[in-house]
Amino acid sequence: MTFHRQPAMRINARLDDNAADKLDYLQRTTGLSLSDVVRESIEHYYAEVRDRTERDAAALDVLVGAFEGSDDSPTDLSADYKRYLWADDAAPDTGDDERAGRTGG
Repeated sequence: MTFHRQPAMRINARLDDNAADKLDYLQRTTGLSLSDVVRESIEHYYAEVRDRTERDAAALDVLVGAFEGSDDSPTDLSADYKRYLWADDAAPDTGDDERAGRTGG
């Protein structure tokens, strides 16, 4: 079995003076080459975005599964969600009843 390694990607980027100064600072302070600073920066940003995406997905999973397995979950929630959403008559009146699909009592 033969594995072929893809050639390394070359990057040609235009940086404004502010970004160039930051890149220069990182190189001087860390002693890393330009390529190493770019690689480490990509790794750092990738981890940050991936963590944020996973947190957002986990929060959505919690929301979606909020009624899952609950004995008091309505069986018609997907069809009659508006009735359950607006069931609290103590909710403040915004004057948008007609637009929101609510009818006066």
